[in-house]
Amino acid sequence: MKINSNLMFKTASVLTFAVILMFLFSPTAFAKIRFNVGFTTDQTLESPRANESWQYTAMGCAFWPVLYDQLWILGPAPDYKILPRLATHWETKDRKTWRFYLNKDANFHDGKPVTAHDVAFTMTYLPKSVPTFSAPDRQFDSLKVIDDYTIEFKLVAKLGGKYPPCYWMPILPSHIWESHKEDMQAFSNSKAVGSGPYKLKEFKSKQYVWFEANKEYWGGAPAVDELVYKAYGGQEALNLALKKGEVEMIGYFGIQPINVPDFQNDKNMKILVSDGIAMTWLTFNLHKPSPIQDLTVRKAIMHGINLNMVVDLVYQGYAKKVNSFIYPELPEYNPNLPEYDYNPEKAKQILEKAGYVDKDEDGIRNDPKSGKNMTFDLIVGSDWIDAIKTANLLKNHLKEIGVDVAVKALELDTYYSFVYAPTEDKWDFALGGEEPGPYADWIWELCRSHTGGGAGWNQSYYNNPRFDELLNKLIGETDLAKRKEYSFAMQQMIAEELPYGIILRPDIIDPVRTDRFEGYVQTMGGVVAWINPWTFFNIRPIK
Repeated sequence: MKINSNLMFKTASVLTFAVILMFLFSPTAFAKIRFNVGFTTDQTLESPRANESWQYTAMGCAFWPVLYDQLWILGPAPDYKILPRLATHWETKDRKTWRFYLNKDANFHDGKPVTAHDVAFTMTYLPKSVPTFSAPDRQFDSLKVIDDYTIEFKLVAKLGGKYPPCYWMPILPSHIWESHKEDMQAFSNSKAVGSGPYKLKEFKSKQYVWFEANKEYWGGAPAVDELVYKAYGGQEALNLALKKGEVEMIGYFGIQPINVPDFQNDKNMKILVSDGIAMTWLTFNLHKPSPIQDLTVRKAIMHGINLNMVVDLVYQGYAKKVNSFIYPELPEYNPNLPEYDYNPEKAKQILEKAGYVDKDEDGIRNDPKSGKNMTFDLIVGSDWIDAIKTANLLKNHLKEIGVDVAVKALELDTYYSFVYAPTEDKWDFALGGEEPGPYADWIWELCRSHTGGGAGWNQSYYNNPRFDELLNKLIGETDLAKRKEYSFAMQQMIAEELPYGIILRPDIIDPVRTDRFEGYVQTMGGVVAWINPWTFFNIRPIK
């Protein structure tokens, strides 16, 4: 039999072409590598606008750091090294005048170069429009553009410590924002053009944010093609999405301890437990006329709280007792602070000695000045499940020492409007907290003397000129030994005078999927925190 070689060639060509077509149109062919991250709806952004939500929502803290570059950035734990970002290096002789040198290869997503003019523009106008971006390290006597890639800042006050100025600040493209500089919050920012490792592809308010990798990123393209932040109606729905593989991890705060067993035996999951970044405390309103103004009452309250029970019942062991704004692992932490251990008998003795006795025998002590029962309003954010549980335990504990507490769960906007206006006298003490981070000079602004005009972040109406003096010295001090001395003294002062009773540091529990990706980066606060965009920079598919 004679074989037709031409026919064989044609047949083979047709088959080869068919295989190519099947590959091209296969749903897995050229499939983009997508890393999905879950948030609850209440943690999401309504829009890409530059406003307080960039700092005060969980998604906001994970949103702008992947779109926009910063001059410098904190490295991951445990060292938290100072790493260059847009700035290749910087120099200063007096820590008041700083000169930054920019990377000449950095471009915005639209191809235009990032220059010193963009840095000067951002530092001038963003803090004016969005006050949460204002801080002592961004308060300047002058800004001077030396050339396209060199800028000089002259600070109002010398910056102490080991860190340079202008931390946690997105650098915006001036050619886009110039016409909106007087009111940046009004600009839709729908394209969110930055210079970071990801570009904004699509934004659906409170539903999802879809990023695509910036393949031309000057620092190297991300190892995933797409990054998607997805919103779920609540924590239960989010946890289920993680178990089903719809998302690879939770975007902020992790899971509650009660949910740990749901993920423990999943071979495709790993549970990462990290020291918390959040400190929880009681804020005492020192403006409202009440026994709370009496230091002995505040000390008795602290001795009347069974924190071991709170750690066991509310956090199931995933929390630590603390007594300072400074984390115990940092060198600035003062290990010799007064301890307010749980001692209800001591608390009763303190109150008895100060004249707070139960005269009408109804189980509640009376204020010796007014004769009224010692009944205090304790406010807490209504979205904070663990905090509400903690508040109710505190209520029970304090009843044992003759102090009555009315727990009031407030919608968050209302809560914050109350705590930052102690002069309105709408509460006696509050349960709340913050995330100081390892670079934490700013947290002490909560203790700077309250002027009565709503100034600053002081929630307690604490007024102490000596403290203000120490804080000013700390901010400007360059000698690390002296800074440590000031820090120790400030911690001692707050622990003794109790404008804030610092009590807990909840752990972060992050279940992450390990069947498809690797490269999760832990710091205090877990695999994502406002100080930690490193997971998004480092994540990669398993080969």
